[in-house]
Parts: sequence; structure tokens; C-alpha cells
Amino acid sequence: MKKFSFLIITIICSVLAYCQSYSYAREIVRQLTDSSTCGRGYVKQGDKKAAAIIEKELYNNSFRKNDNFTISNKQFTYQPFNISINNIDSIFLAFGHKDSVKREGYDYIVYGFSPNCDIELKNEKCLIFNNKDKLLNYNKQKLENKVIIFNQNILSYREISLFLRELDKLLILPKLVIIQGYEKLQYPISTSLFSFPTLCLSGEIMKTNKINYLHLKVFSTYYKKYETQNIWAIIPGTEYKDSCFIIMSHYDHLGMCGSAIFPGASDNASGVAVTLDLVRYYANNPQKYSMVFLFCSGEEIGLFGSKFASENPLFDLNKVKFLLNLDMCGTGSDGISVVNGKNIPDKSKILTDINDSVQAFTNIRIKDNACNSDHCPFIEKNVPAFFIYTEGKEDLEYHTVYDKEEVLPLTKHIDLCNLIKDYFKTLQFNLKNSTSNPTDTIILKNIRY
Repeated sequence: MKKFSFLIITIICSVLAYCQSYSYAREIVRQLTDSSTCGRGYVKQGDKKAAAIIEKELYNNSFRKNDNFTISNKQFTYQPFNISINNIDSIFLAFGHKDSVKREGYDYIVYGFSPNCDIELKNEKCLIFNNKDKLLNYNKQKLENKVIIFNQNILSYREISLFLRELDKLLILPKLVIIQGYEKLQYPISTSLFSFPTLCLSGEIMKTNKINYLHLKVFSTYYKKYETQNIWAIIPGTEYKDSCFIIMSHYDHLGMCGSAIFPGASDNASGVAVTLDLVRYYANNPQKYSMVFLFCSGEEIGLFGSKFASENPLFDLNKVKFLLNLDMCGTGSDGISVVNGKNIPDKSKILTDINDSVQAFTNIRIKDNACNSDHCPFIEKNVPAFFIYTEGKEDLEYHTVYDKEEVLPLTKHIDLCNLIKDYFKTLQFNLKNSTSNPTDTIILKNIRY
């Protein structure tokens, strides 16, 4: 009878912990995507508002703020660094006729490098680039003061962007660049300021090379040195304080383009939610090795936060046993992908062995490295690292105004947290018993939600 009662109590506690973890993650995503954070970019200091949410959660878990970051106790610190950024403060578009005012973020946006402008076109003839050969061979000097139109369904984002960068470098100033053919608009944030505006349009593609009416107004502010910040936090190890594991995620997103807010629920409020949930766990369950948590800014504009952190670490990177980067963790029905997994096969095998045992995910894709998130600068410093993201068709929003908390399912949040805890516990055990064959994984499971 006592054993049965204990089992019932254990099950009830597990269910409660499960619910609390999911609810906690949902609340973190809600706070980070709230309109008050302005998309966690640099318009209205959205990055600082998001950092304040992370700081509050660290305080709630008994971390102390300390500018002299050490491993003596549970603490966190800000790591400021400068970026250049062009903020699109306000935009206006009327298209077709004067009264046809369009919606920012839904009907149109402008590229982040767009300067201040007030352009009104009436019966304007345009140059249309509808194939790559024309793009490569056209006399660029003839584009001065012209309206240029691209179709993004024919020419890639990269091809168009390289072409526009070359025009800016050659000091050739089109009157206006228009890119059409978008179903949903993805905002290209920018650290640069160009001399001509670029307008992106969703909806039907123009079937003529003449614009009857267009009025575009842009007000932007360029900051050569805008101060943003990383946040480091540490829980000292109970036995090996000077050696650590790092769990990281970027908290910045695209911010705002005019009044359009890009919430970034999937990218990457979801990864921050997983990281903060793990902070809660490790704050109450210190490990033998120190656990370090790194929240980076500047990822969306070129991995600037992680580059700065890797070049200015708060401790010797040779002491890092392993680093895990979490980005876009809001789904999981189709498994997870492990970027850089092929380059560390022994570490990958541990992960897949654990998953085979606990059946957390239907599929784990072990991939080559790609410099597409914040793990990359640390790999370049010889820190062993994975980048994990979840996969699933239940949410496919990326860099749009539709990437909202209410549509993000957080399908496998609990399973991902449990898998990560099992993984780090196994890594620590294998380190302590490093004479054993690393391919003979001894799987250690934590108490699961």
C-alpha cells in the first residue's frame, strides 16, 4: 500500500512539474513577443526591454548581478558591445491611387538599409529584371534615377541583394527599387545605410512596366554605434568549478519596420524559453561541472553577439567541455536537427542513444556544420558545439509578422528539455569516467517531467 501511495504521489508530482514547465515556457514566449518589446530589435530599444525580461527571470532564480563575473557563486552579468544599425522608424505607402494606403508588414515593407525618402510617382515607366542574364549583363550606369522592378520568384534574395550592394558601391542611385512576388514579407534588417530605398510588395505581380501612382515615405535613423548586450549567467559546479558546459540562445529578433512588429516567437523566443527553463532546473539541481548560460544579442544581423562573446569570453574557452546552441525550438513533430553533429560523431552518438532509449523524438537528423546561428563563432575557437533546432509543419513562420506566440505550438518543449538534461548528465558522467570507451554510452536519465 505504501509503495502504491508513493507511486501515485510520484505520478502527480511529475504531471504537475510537466504542466508548470510548459506553462512557464509559454509565459516566457508571451513576454518576449509582447508588443512592448518592439520585436526585440533596436527600434525603441527593444533589445534592452527583452534583456530586462531575462534579467528578471535570473533574479527569480536567485542569481545575483555582478559586473566582476566569477565562478564563486550563482551570478550573471551584462556584456555590452556596439553594432551599427539602420532603424526604419516610420514608413507610408499609397499604391495604385492616392487613397489606396497599404498595411506595413502585410502589404509591404522596405529593406532595412533604406534611407529617408519622400517619393511620389505618376505614370512612371519602370525597368523590369525578370532573368539572371539581364541582371548580370545590364549596363548599370543606365539605372541612375530609374525605377527598377525585380520578381523574387524568379531571382533569389541573394542575387538581388548582391546586385543592389554593387549599385550602392558604384554610387549608382536608382530612384526606387521594387521587389514583388512575396506571399509573406520577411523583413531584411540591416547594419548598412544605402543611398536609395528598396520596397517589397506582397500580393499580385504587376503585369505592366508602368506605375500609375505610388507614394512612398520613409524615415530612418542610422546608428554607427548602438550599444546592445549579451547576458552571461553561471551556476558553479559542485566539484569542477573551473570547467563548464554552455547552453546558449539568442534573444534578439528583427524588431520593427515602421509600425510593423516582427514578434519572433519561433525565432528565437522559443529557444530562450528552453534555456530559461533549464536555468530553473539547474538552479535547483547544481551539477558537478559549472553550468553557463549565454543569451546573445545581434544574431539576426550577423552573429555579432556570439562573435563578440567568443572573442571576449569571461573565462578560458579551453575550459568549455561542450556548448549547445538552441534556436527555433517551438515545434518537434518531425524531430530535431543537430547542426555540426557529423563533425563530433561520439557526441552525436550519445544524443541518438539517449533518444533511442527515451523515444523523445521520432527523428534526429545529424548534420554537417553551417554557420547559420550562434554556435559558429565558438566552433571557430575550437569549442565543441551543437546547434539544435526542432522541425515540424505545425509552424513554418520565419521572419514575418505572423511569427506570434498564439500560433507557436511548443509541441515538444518538455521532451527537448528532458533530452538536454539527460544529455548533459551523461556527458558529465563520461567525462568523470573518461577511461571508458566514448562510444560505449552509459545513459543517465534525470527525473522527467
